[in-house]
Amino acid sequence: MFRDTNYHVLYTDTAFKQFGDNFGYLLAQVPYHRSSRFLPSFLMGMIPEWRGWYSSSWVKKHLSEKFSSVYSFVYSTECMKYAHWVAKKRKIPLLVHLADHSPEFEKSTSANILRGASKLVCITEEMKSLYEQTLGRKDIEVLHNGAEQVCSELASPRPMPFSEQNPFILCFIGGLFSHLHGDCIEDFFEAVSQLRKIIPCIEFHLYGQRQPSHFLEDLIHSDGCTHHGIVMPLEKKFEIMEKAHCFVIPSSFKEENHRHYRYSFPTKLPELIASGRPILSYGPRETATNRILETNNLGLRIHDRSVTKLVDVLKSLFNGHQTNTIIKNRVEPNILEIFSANSVRRKLKDILLSN
Repeated sequence: MFRDTNYHVLYTDTAFKQFGDNFGYLLAQVPYHRSSRFLPSFLMGMIPEWRGWYSSSWVKKHLSEKFSSVYSFVYSTECMKYAHWVAKKRKIPLLVHLADHSPEFEKSTSANILRGASKLVCITEEMKSLYEQTLGRKDIEVLHNGAEQVCSELASPRPMPFSEQNPFILCFIGGLFSHLHGDCIEDFFEAVSQLRKIIPCIEFHLYGQRQPSHFLEDLIHSDGCTHHGIVMPLEKKFEIMEKAHCFVIPSSFKEENHRHYRYSFPTKLPELIASGRPILSYGPRETATNRILETNNLGLRIHDRSVTKLVDVLKSLFNGHQTNTIIKNRVEPNILEIFSANSVRRKLKDILLSN
């Protein structure tokens, strides 16, 4: 998104430190551990945060450049509050881009930050409507990740005949979060287990972090299933996508989880669409993912929780590939343009310039 913009990356999730170091990004672990043994480190400006307090010394040491604004892409209130504090400290505008909805953003402290932000950006139209009502703002923009042209130029996956050496690959790319994917993703493991009894060359590959780290610990070691962890560098995802025969997007059927996640969708959805591979969306009808797919007549959608339906659809996909009737879906040029990275970058540039 920022390819055409001069920027500096600060990230708050220590899980990405290995890769952040490789790219020269700056880690500000927020929140930091609350243990009292870290108080001296905080007082000496060696860590950015401790028990809700932020270090001016750390900012002065690590953020000495002259910035025009703070652009905060957030899914947690901790990240947003810290970005707000940095913007105030540097006396520059704060732009907040909400990636996921949470009731925490509706609480007074967070809501006041969102109301006072120079720009507020949401990832879907549904989320925009929600925050227009919640905050009373009428200037909210909608912006989500875009797909680079390489996504629409991927070679077709390896064709039949499928075998253990040339498996039929179901693929999930993205973070696995218990509150977003629990009571849903488990069904894919069960469906694959059932299918492998009659089609042993079907495999399920998952890429991304897990939160919490033990989420799905037993299932990811199931026969035919492999969790590969975080994808870095990001360019590796194109190689991963090229091997996939079908992408899966699970959304929790649990009402209290669905109530919040319905306003968001996976950041990689535009890339999956542009790839032309079949997309299987498994979750409640009202999710933003399903609205986008249905509006653009894309993907396969199962809205009722049923391992039996999942098995039937996956079996049909496999048989379609076996008979060469499903190799690559055609994506209309106008849809590719809507979800293109260039289109997204142009809009981001307009948002920044109007700040």
